[in-house]
Parts: sequence; C-alpha cells; structure tokens
Amino acid sequence: MRTLLTGVFVFILLAGGIAGGWVAMNYYNPGNVGTPAHAGALSNGQLQDCTNVNFSVKPRSTTRRTITLQAGNLLRGTYEADGGFGRVDIMMRVESPQGDVLLTGPRAANYDFSIPAKINGDYVVIFDNRYSLYTAKSIGLFTCIDTGRSPVPITPFFPRPTAPDAAR
Repeated sequence: MRTLLTGVFVFILLAGGIAGGWVAMNYYNPGNVGTPAHAGALSNGQLQDCTNVNFSVKPRSTTRRTITLQAGNLLRGTYEADGGFGRVDIMMRVESPQGDVLLTGPRAANYDFSIPAKINGDYVVIFDNRYSLYTAKSIGLFTCIDTGRSPVPITPFFPRPTAPDAAR
C-alpha cells in the first residue's frame, strides 16, 4: 500500500511539474514568428518604407502598437500569430488618433489590412488575446507606409565604353 501511495504521489508531482512548466513556457515566451510569409507583396518593392516587428500578447490581455501617419498616407500591413492549441487566433483593430475604430479584423491567425490616414497623428494597432485562457500569442507585424510620392528609381551604373586607343 505504501508503494502505491508513493507511486501516485510521484506521478502527480511529475504531471504537475510538466503542466506548470508548459504553462510558464507558453505564458512567458511563446516564440517568435519572424516576417509574415506574404509580406513581400505589401512592400511593392520599396522595403525601405516597411517595418517588421515581433512581440507577444499575454493571455486575456491586449497589446498596442503605435504608428505615426500623415494625412494622405496609406498604411498597408499584415500579421501572423503563433502559439496556443491548434487554432491560433487573435483579434486586431486599428484606432485613429481621435480614438475612432477604423478597422476591426476577424479572429484569425493572419490578416492583411489597409488604412488610409485622414488626419496627422498616432494610429494605434491593438491586438486582443482575450479568448486565450492560458497561452500567449507571438505576433509578427509587417507594415508599410505609402506616402503617395513616387519612389525614386535606382539607376543602374553602366560604365561608358572607352574609345579605342589612338596610339596603336
């Protein structure tokens, strides 16, 4: 009987340690997404106007990212989320500098969006992980700001051919 109780105690202790370690690992460090797979299409070949940022959103909480835009700019972006059990989903919304909700994205693992800036100021992208009880989500956010100006073309350098040597 004593051996059975010791075995049950050890089993419970090991199971609790594994479960606690898993929860702590997912809560504090859910991983890193990197650049979203379809980010290249958003850049229109002008990567200098784009930003990639990785961060995590704790369970039952929100995280805010601020992007400064001028009137007439176009914010194009995409995100990918990672973490959780099988179904990885997070909600996203964009607010204007006045606090108006401009866009509410669906609960999804990835989403592409585009927001025209009507006024100058700080636009806020909010990621909401309220539906996750235990696991944090890693977010890879890729944004490009289109200022409306045409990009400066990069002119390739072609050396001029030299004239044949007259001394020959």
